[in-house]
Amino acid sequence: MKTVGQILKSERIRKNISIDHLSILTKIDSKYIIALESDQYNLLPSETFIKGFIRNIGLRLDRDPDELIAVFRRDFRHPHKQKNDVIVHRKPSISNYFFSSQLLPFVGGGLIFLIYLGFQFRAILTPPKLEIISPINQSILVSPIEISGTTEVGARITINGDTEATADSSGDFGVRLSLPIGETETEIVATNRFNRSTTKKLSLTIISK
Repeated sequence: MKTVGQILKSERIRKNISIDHLSILTKIDSKYIIALESDQYNLLPSETFIKGFIRNIGLRLDRDPDELIAVFRRDFRHPHKQKNDVIVHRKPSISNYFFSSQLLPFVGGGLIFLIYLGFQFRAILTPPKLEIISPINQSILVSPIEISGTTEVGARITINGDTEATADSSGDFGVRLSLPIGETETEIVATNRFNRSTTKKLSLTIISK
């Protein structure tokens, strides 16, 4: 399929008209005629001027200007891709691969360190668990009583701000405590190594010693 430039050039040659003579006939600079015949639109003025050139030259060469402009619109709006356009796919170089391989252990180590810090901060900010197994709340008992439960390993247990014990390697603890007869409230506090604490209270009734 011919371009508008090829059509105009073919007609000019067929009619044995030189570029200089056509320039005189159309009042169009010969450099613009050469650019138009070679489809070098980048060397021409605006699209409006190009259409004017085509119309004027087409009339001088006895060609339908509207048909020529239609061909021009096709080529101007949808220019053909250059054959020498090459898409280059770059392959990762050996040096980049080596750099990535060397960097990977540091990235992994940094991630593990951040996870470790996260667990440490969680341990610092989170108070220890505390579960009282015996006696149950609002029990009626005979003194002395046995208070047992489970908490964080190594946590310090304080009962009524006085009696102390330490949780064993499983987090279990047991304390024997003498309480006065009557209704009493017993406070159990578990404190971990970061000085975070959890408190539980038992309402008990002691009927005898």
